[in-house]
Formats: sequence, structure tokens, C-alpha cells
Amino acid sequence: MIILAINRFSIFMIEVPCYINMQKLYSIPVLIWFFLTGCRERSNPIPAALTFNDTTTPFKREIPTYIAGGIDIFYTLAKAKQKQLGLDSLENGFNNLQIRVWYDFALVRERKLVVITNKGTSWAATVYDLQVKWADRTETVLSKKISRPVPKSGWARFSQELLSLQLLTLPDQNDIPHYDADTDGRTYNVEIATSRQYRFYGYWEPEEYQDKFWQAKNIVGMLDLFRRELGVD
Repeated sequence: MIILAINRFSIFMIEVPCYINMQKLYSIPVLIWFFLTGCRERSNPIPAALTFNDTTTPFKREIPTYIAGGIDIFYTLAKAKQKQLGLDSLENGFNNLQIRVWYDFALVRERKLVVITNKGTSWAATVYDLQVKWADRTETVLSKKISRPVPKSGWARFSQELLSLQLLTLPDQNDIPHYDADTDGRTYNVEIATSRQYRFYGYWEPEEYQDKFWQAKNIVGMLDLFRRELGVD
């Protein structure tokens, strides 16, 4: 006699004759496994993709400037590359949400751009691998490679983790006291547009500051998320 614990509420007794076919006997644990697996999946349903809705009023636009005056150089470079790539302007808003993350690396030609777009419950990612030429404080796109990856864990979990990083409200690095930024090394510039706001802000070498500032830690979390889910190195 074999005792099968189907769930925590009931136990069934199954009579197994001594002459039962061994192949059928081996199939019993398999059936139990499928049954229990199905129960676990029903008790842990896959979350639905988030629908983003911005209630900011009135329309807000934030573009970083230097203390001495003038527009942030990375904003200027991003707008130049945006035009060369044929991307739409986001300064007047976007319905529902678009996040652009510009990977800017000093002294090398390689650049990256990750674009995350949400419309209703529909999410999409586009990754640009760029080769650029730097001259006279301008960048010329020499070549581009475009891919459209899908998150390994699905859009539902990806979108939840992405929005939990508070990217829409993070300040620019220059608004964080004692965040000593430079232009050499790696700078990650985040461009965000919704139907109610437009923001552009940057973080220089956030890995160096993640133990000191939670805002930099969130940027590192975003980069790790892109690396883990989208394969963006």
C-alpha cells in the first residue's frame, strides 16, 4: 500500500497489488510531481505588466545647467546623437512613458543607448551600440547596431523592478551635496518623458558612490537590471 500526500488537507490510500506493472508504479511519482507543481504555480501567479500613469501637474521640464550658466554638455551631446539616430524629441512629453539611458564613456569610441518604452500594458526595449567620433565637443555617430531584447524574466517582473528604482524622481548628481562629479570615466545620463514631465539627469561613476548615496545605488541597480535581463554590458 502506498500513501500519497496530495495536499495538506487530505491523504489518499492507494492499493497497489504485488503484480502491478513496474512502469506504472514509476509513473505515480511523476503524476504527483505534475499535480504539486500545478498547485504551486496557481498559488504564485505571474504578475501582470504594470500600466504606468503619471499624475504630475502642471507639466514639468528639468534640464541640467551649470552653476556658472550654460546647458550640461551631456544633454547637448545626447540631443546631437538623438538627431543623428532619427529619434523623436521628448522635451514636450511622451505618452505613456519612455526612458532613455545614455552610456557615455570618455576617451573611447563606444557608446550605448538603452530605450525602454511603455504604452498601456505594452513594454518594449531597444538597445543601440554606437561607434562615435569626438571632436570639438561634439560627437558624430559613425556606426550603429540595434537590437530589441526581451527581459529574461518577462516584462511584468522587469517593469516592477525598474519602476521601484525611483528613476522618475532621482535628482541630478549636481543636486546631491558632496557628489564630486567629473567628465572623465563613465557617466550614465537618464532621459525620462511622460505625458506630464520631461527630465534629464546624470551620474558619474555611480559604482564609486553607491555605498555613500542611495541615489547612486539605484543607478547601479538599473545598470545591473539591464545587464541581467537585457544582456547590456
